[in-house]
Amino acid sequence: MPILRDLFRSRQEQRARSMPSLTSRATAAGINVTPERALQVAAVFSSVRLLAETGSMLPVGMHERKGSARLPVTDHPLAPLLTYQANPTMEAGEFWAQVLGWMLIRGNAGVYVQRDGGGRPVGLWPVSWTSVEPRRVPNTGELVYKITLDSDEFAPIREDGALVRRENFLHFKAFGVDPIEGLSPIGMARSSVGTGYAAAEYIGAFFARDASPGGVVSVPGKLDDAQYERLTRQWKDLHEGFDNSHRLAVMEAGAKWEKTSLSPADAQFLEVYKLTRSEIAGIFGVPPHMIGDVERSTSWGSGIEQQSLGYVIYSLLPWLTRLERTANRLLGDPSFYIKFNPDALLRGDTTQRFTAYAQAKQWGWMSTNEIRAREDEPPVEGGDELLVPLNMQPLGSTAPPTQRALPGRQQRAEDTAETPSLEEMPAWITRHYEAIAEFFAEQGEQVLAALGLAPGATAEELLDLSAANEELTELLFQLARGLTQQVGAATAAELGGAFAIEETTAALAASASSTAANVNETTLKQLGSLDLKAAPAEVRASVRDMFETMTESRARVLAEARVSQTSNFASHEGAKQGGATTKTWRVWDPNPRKSHARADGQTVGIREEFAVGSRRGRWPHDYRLGVDEIAGCTCRLQFNR
Repeated sequence: MPILRDLFRSRQEQRARSMPSLTSRATAAGINVTPERALQVAAVFSSVRLLAETGSMLPVGMHERKGSARLPVTDHPLAPLLTYQANPTMEAGEFWAQVLGWMLIRGNAGVYVQRDGGGRPVGLWPVSWTSVEPRRVPNTGELVYKITLDSDEFAPIREDGALVRRENFLHFKAFGVDPIEGLSPIGMARSSVGTGYAAAEYIGAFFARDASPGGVVSVPGKLDDAQYERLTRQWKDLHEGFDNSHRLAVMEAGAKWEKTSLSPADAQFLEVYKLTRSEIAGIFGVPPHMIGDVERSTSWGSGIEQQSLGYVIYSLLPWLTRLERTANRLLGDPSFYIKFNPDALLRGDTTQRFTAYAQAKQWGWMSTNEIRAREDEPPVEGGDELLVPLNMQPLGSTAPPTQRALPGRQQRAEDTAETPSLEEMPAWITRHYEAIAEFFAEQGEQVLAALGLAPGATAEELLDLSAANEELTELLFQLARGLTQQVGAATAAELGGAFAIEETTAALAASASSTAANVNETTLKQLGSLDLKAAPAEVRASVRDMFETMTESRARVLAEARVSQTSNFASHEGAKQGGATTKTWRVWDPNPRKSHARADGQTVGIREEFAVGSRRGRWPHDYRLGVDEIAGCTCRLQFNR
């Protein structure tokens, strides 16, 4: 009896503990949910297309582990199949898109491994999961796959009876509780998918059958059959169908027309249709806003870069990891592995990418030529050398390695350095001016565009203060970082030391944020002082004049102030890191203000403050000195070892 029972028990009965079938008809909407029908639901198609296309567009590389090193591999027989051409008719990108697409709609994807006479893989052939039947060998429990190809499929299967062993078949599975097969996202959520399909069909039929001009026709008394037929026929000829909606209605014999609106039931059904979009997005783990559902906010960050990063980490990476783990089984050696590079999806953010490159190079884990290779640029001579910060030292050392190595350092107590003057940095002033002027010009265009859309709007409505602060902060921070790196390093080098800009990042960011907030708040006040309720042409002229003035004069004043402030800060930090012990206030103006003249020659410790007038500050243009002591100041510092 056990033998007969095992012989006649069906495949479905053997998996009685598995989840519902993909093609089950048991949906509340009465829809038979098949993959083909599910893909007709816009949210399903958008989710599958998004994940499959973004996954397939990523660069795929093969690597080898050698101790702590990770080396790229190009001579492995599987490398070209997984990264360039899967088989003679399918390149690797299309191969990964098809595999990932099948996983998303059926929960499983199969790939037959074609081998040559020596057993080396020479082709990877995707096989539709409907053509695959996993089986267990009764005595050993080995998992094999019975493949029955459809007439429009091809794979060069050489095994007898098309019974393929596991080493020649890659089974990519989605999440599941069955040890053999993954769960189909569509099959598991077929009710939501069926509801979405039914809603789309209903809405289409609703517009197709719309036979009224938005109301109801009523007549006094009772119509005989001929009158009823005539009125019905006339009404259908004039108003039935979407193209005839809202045409003129001619009434006879006391007939009346009463306006109606969309019924509560129909309106609620439209809301159900919208709701299914976010539910389906959740099934596939993609953010709703990336498939067109923008009615709901996202908590993944306000910038495109943050939202893209969230999508890569929480939506795409789990699927890529499944692809990598299954494909790695084919390699046969745990020291080899393949890896998708999701960084390609974030290439659009130039600032973030270049900042990451700068940090990687500065801390010695990427060389110039490695960075250039990432940007598809040719190598340069000497670009393979790895660099590290000069002031890094072993734990417990009393001085950075560079300082300890300098000969005769103790005999150089007279070493001094000075802050640069504005006359020495015309290029940095020009760079600041051009960047700030461009920011003001773009800000003016944005305000003018907002005026065109909303004449009479308030200043707060025309200028997005939060976005403006964020943009200007980033601009000023990047400029200050470059200037600080140059001046700080030069000052430290004069004193025989080294400079690490990372120690100044927090202060630079805070300064940029504070300056941006003050600048944009002033712009908002200026905008609010204009008569925004005047005639549109006059308002536009006033706004244009205001931003032209800002672009010309205000941008230049701000540029000089930022360069002076940043260079003083940078030289002070460079001197402090370079080993300076004291600093001296020096006046360079032939006709200085009295408070500065009294401060001339004042020497204090490198971390102490100068007494300038009634205020105290660390360097010229330190915000602690106040506006009166900063404005027009040309004083400089001398640093002493």
